[in-house]
Amino acid sequence: MKIVFFTSGLSGGGAERVCCNLANFLCQREHDIEFITISDDEATYPLSTKISRQALLHQQERSNFLHDNLLRFYRVCKLIRKTRCDCYIVMLPIPTILLLSLRFLTKAKIIASERVDPSTYPPSKQKRLKKVAHKADGWVFQTEIQKNWYGNSIGSAAVKIIPNAINKEFITAEYSGPRNKQIVSSGRLTEQKNHALLIKAFAGITAKYPAYKLVIYGDGPLRKDLELLASNLGIADKVSFPGYTTEIRKKIERSSLFVLSSDFEGMPNALMEAMALGVPCISTDCKGGGARFLIKNGTNGLLTPIGDVEALQTAMEKILSDQFFADNLSHNAHKLCETHSPEKIYAEWENLIKKVVCLQPSDKK
Repeated sequence: MKIVFFTSGLSGGGAERVCCNLANFLCQREHDIEFITISDDEATYPLSTKISRQALLHQQERSNFLHDNLLRFYRVCKLIRKTRCDCYIVMLPIPTILLLSLRFLTKAKIIASERVDPSTYPPSKQKRLKKVAHKADGWVFQTEIQKNWYGNSIGSAAVKIIPNAINKEFITAEYSGPRNKQIVSSGRLTEQKNHALLIKAFAGITAKYPAYKLVIYGDGPLRKDLELLASNLGIADKVSFPGYTTEIRKKIERSSLFVLSSDFEGMPNALMEAMALGVPCISTDCKGGGARFLIKNGTNGLLTPIGDVEALQTAMEKILSDQFFADNLSHNAHKLCETHSPEKIYAEWENLIKKVVCLQPSDKK
C-alpha cells in the first residue's frame, strides 16, 4: 500500500517519534511510505532512506504570517490533489483539521490519531476538531478518555485504542543491581510538564535524603524560571538541567526514581521508557488518562494527584525508604517490554490500516 503521513514536522515530541517509528515499521513491511510536513525542520528521529518527504514551506521562503499560511494552503491543496495513495495518517490538531477540511480533494482513506488530552486545546481548536472529526475513515486513540471526549463527533469511523510502543533501545534485560542516588525526569520545560511541582516536592525530602540529586532532562522556555525556583528553595546545587539528550536511556537506566509531574499527557513516552527500564516510577494522575493506563497504583508504580506537592513528596519518600517496595515496582514495571513491544503495537496499526483501506465508500463524507 501507499501510505502518506501528514504532520507538522519531524523534530522533537512524542507524536513525531510515533510517526517516524511507525513509518519505519510499515516500510520494512514493504509498504510505500511518504511524509508531507508543514515545516521543513530537521528530523530528530531516524527515518529509512526509502521514505520520501515533502515540506509545504521551507525556511528560506518564510516572509510573514499571512504569506506563509497562504503558501502552505495552496501547496497542501495541490499536493493532496496530485498524490495517489491508499491512506493518509494524520496526527496533531492543526494537520488533522487541515487535512479533514480538505477531505473532498482525495479519495484516499484517512486515519486520524489523537496524541494528547484534547480537552486541553483552546476552545476554538476543540470546536474545529469536533466539526471535522467525522470526515476521517478511522481514528486511533491512546486511551478511553480521549475517545470519550470525541464521542459521537467521529461518526461511523473505525475506532481503535492503541497505546504507544516502547522503543527497541529501551527493551533490555531486567536490572536488579545498585542504583545511582539520583531522581530523574525528562520532557520539555513547559507549563504542561509542571516540573515546578517536582522541584518543590524534591526540596521537601533533601534534608532526609541529602545524598540525592534531581536531574531534569529537556529544553524549553521555562528553564530560567525553574533554575530560579531551585535557587530560591536553596537546592540549586542539587538540581541540574542538562538539556535535551539523545542518550536518555544511558542517563536514566540506573536511577533510583523517575518522576512524571505533568498536568496533562496522552500516552507519555518518557514514563513508558522509564518503566520498561525497570526504574521505579511516580506519575501524576494527569489528564488524558495515559499515566493511569500504564500505572497500576502500588503495583508497578505510584500515582499522585495533579499539582499535589505533599502527595508527590510522600510517594518519593515511600520509594526511597523501602528498597523491597522499590524493587517490586521495578520488576512489575519491566513487564511493559512484553505488552508494549514495537512488533505488537505497530502490527495493530497495520491491521487497522488494512481494515480501513478495505472499507466501502461511505455517504458520510
